[in-house]
Amino acid sequence: MTSRSGPSVDDADLLIDAEDLASLSQECFERLGVPAQDARAVTDVLIDANLHGVPSHGFQRVPIYMRRVHAGLAGGTERLSVVSQSGALCRMDAHHALGPAASVKAVDRSLALAREFGVGLVAIGRSTHFGPAGYYARRAAHAGFVSVVMSNAVKRMAPYGAVDAFLGTNPLAIAIPLADHDPFVLDMSTSTAAQGRITRAKLLDEPISEGLALGPDGQPTTDPGAALAGSLLPVGGPKGSGLALAISLLAVLLAGAESDDQMGSMYKDFDRPQDSGHIFVAIEPLRLGGAERRLDEAIERLGALRPAEGCSEVEYPGQAGARLARARLSDGVPIRPAELMDAAQTCDALGLHDLRDRAVALLDR
Repeated sequence: MTSRSGPSVDDADLLIDAEDLASLSQECFERLGVPAQDARAVTDVLIDANLHGVPSHGFQRVPIYMRRVHAGLAGGTERLSVVSQSGALCRMDAHHALGPAASVKAVDRSLALAREFGVGLVAIGRSTHFGPAGYYARRAAHAGFVSVVMSNAVKRMAPYGAVDAFLGTNPLAIAIPLADHDPFVLDMSTSTAAQGRITRAKLLDEPISEGLALGPDGQPTTDPGAALAGSLLPVGGPKGSGLALAISLLAVLLAGAESDDQMGSMYKDFDRPQDSGHIFVAIEPLRLGGAERRLDEAIERLGALRPAEGCSEVEYPGQAGARLARARLSDGVPIRPAELMDAAQTCDALGLHDLRDRAVALLDR
């Protein structure tokens, strides 16, 4: 294993080789009984988030995923099944498999349907937290497909006009393959900040920005603890609120998911599973003629625009993340000591003492 101290990247103290981080993560899940293929899928999704600059959805999630697996509330995809299929439409039941493992199978099935019908829609219910939506959209784009991905989540956001949490931070991702550039990948939360960013701020004992959340008293707060006890705010006010509600309703209707306000919390509810729902849409653009060259030309014109003050260049969604991922594969993944300590303590609590020592060893280098 290698870990290297380096310049502050995202205020991180350590740079860890991606493969070392992935190896530790995968073994954590395998030792809890998750099949190797599923453990690898979960690891790929999480470490990919770190590579693309979304640490709130990356290695930081390994401990809570482990605790839920140990509690019997999540696991592998052995029982994942197809509930119904009609042409290009498919509904699946994750049977409470780890969200990333179930979602990799679901998005790949949407691609298979799109190859056959030109379009494929897979809705999967009784799932758990699936990590960054952008991973699955980007996976489809790299295979040549346009992709739309969405998921509902446990209530964390106050709808526009309310102060109480009722909606999840329900993410939406859209990816479009490009011929000469990295794929366009829009990956957004419908809240002003994803839940993971608030959780990460609390883990690292850092304040959050103003305008992101309300405390339990319904007043604005910069304290991540108060934000977690209160509610997040929708991006764009009524627009983000309406989009989050639309995603929630679609997840319930198409995937059979639990409503956001009825869903179990990944962090708080260890007496029941989450029952979230995800939707994956894949489209084969060549079926409609395609216009790949025109897309790349538009991207190039975008990049030629004069940058605003404080910006070095004008970039499209997905561009910076792809560039960052290549750099981090070479230079290492920024990880905070608190994240490694959380993983080490979780391994210790679950009796995985050798894996605890591996996590601690990364801290000591």
